[in-house]
Amino acid sequence: MDNRTRFHNTMAGRPVDRLPVIEWAGWWDQTIARWREEGLPRELSDAGEIREYLGLDVYRQYWIGPRKPSFPRGGIYEHGPVTDLASYREVKQHLYPEDAFDRQRLEGWAERQARGEMVVWISLDGFFWFPRKLFGIAPHLLAFYDQPELMHTINQDLLAYNQRVLDEVCAICRPDFMTFAEDMSYNKGPMISRALFEEFIAPYYREIIPQVRRYGIIPFIDTDGDITQLVPWFAAVDVHGFLPLERQAGVDIVALRAAHPPIKLIGGYDKMVMNRGEAAIRAEFERLLPLMRQGGYIPSCDHQTPPGVSLAEYRIYVSLLKEYAVRAVAESTVLGGTLS
Repeated sequence: MDNRTRFHNTMAGRPVDRLPVIEWAGWWDQTIARWREEGLPRELSDAGEIREYLGLDVYRQYWIGPRKPSFPRGGIYEHGPVTDLASYREVKQHLYPEDAFDRQRLEGWAERQARGEMVVWISLDGFFWFPRKLFGIAPHLLAFYDQPELMHTINQDLLAYNQRVLDEVCAICRPDFMTFAEDMSYNKGPMISRALFEEFIAPYYREIIPQVRRYGIIPFIDTDGDITQLVPWFAAVDVHGFLPLERQAGVDIVALRAAHPPIKLIGGYDKMVMNRGEAAIRAEFERLLPLMRQGGYIPSCDHQTPPGVSLAEYRIYVSLLKEYAVRAVAESTVLGGTLS
């Protein structure tokens, strides 16, 4: 079975030969720096190349953001370049690029995707994430109350940009899935209320998700922290996929599946056990195994592998990931086992 068929069958709960063996996130620069000292070839700089070198399935991500290279950098997590409508109009010259992505790169991926060997996914800025990048964290949260018209103006512009980009990408290569970057939850749950979500976020998802669905793309929300409260909010706008499912924030993916059967999940493997030896790494796979047997879930690190994990330890993790990717299917009556 090729990588692309395996991904789609897993997400749909159809029979597979094994689960996908992936690392959805790239690695911290400190992690890569350590691994280079431990034998990772220095000529490998692209996350996709590193995935293949480490024996993971062939997946490629293209994050197509709405900022031009000229966009002001630095300090945006505290105070961004936008403070009011006038400053937003000034900054717009640095936003929404006409040539939003490298078409030649995407064409090359499309060839490998067509052969079934590569799973392609894109990332777009979401309707919480992007205004935060413009305002800065605290000013953004205040803007929901102090500048609601500006918030809607920004997200209307982002919606138009994302819809255009989606059409342009799909004219070359239809991604197998996509993520909306949001990061609207942390270890205590959502950063805004459902009322604010319904007023400022949901209307734009209700516009773009039907377009995503028409192209046959599976949408995921990429948000850190505890997503438990967010799941029904996004289900109401027809988004049922989530990653990275951070264990340290208390995310219980087994409970999420029980409460929301249509949910699709990627991640969930507690990255904090990866440097504690083979027994601890295996125990974490055992915790996830019941969900792995059900389909609609791909185990992967619950965020970027920390630099405390050696290359040798990561290789143990990959070896066990491959073992459990086969074992989950062999023990499942849904994904394989008695159906194969």
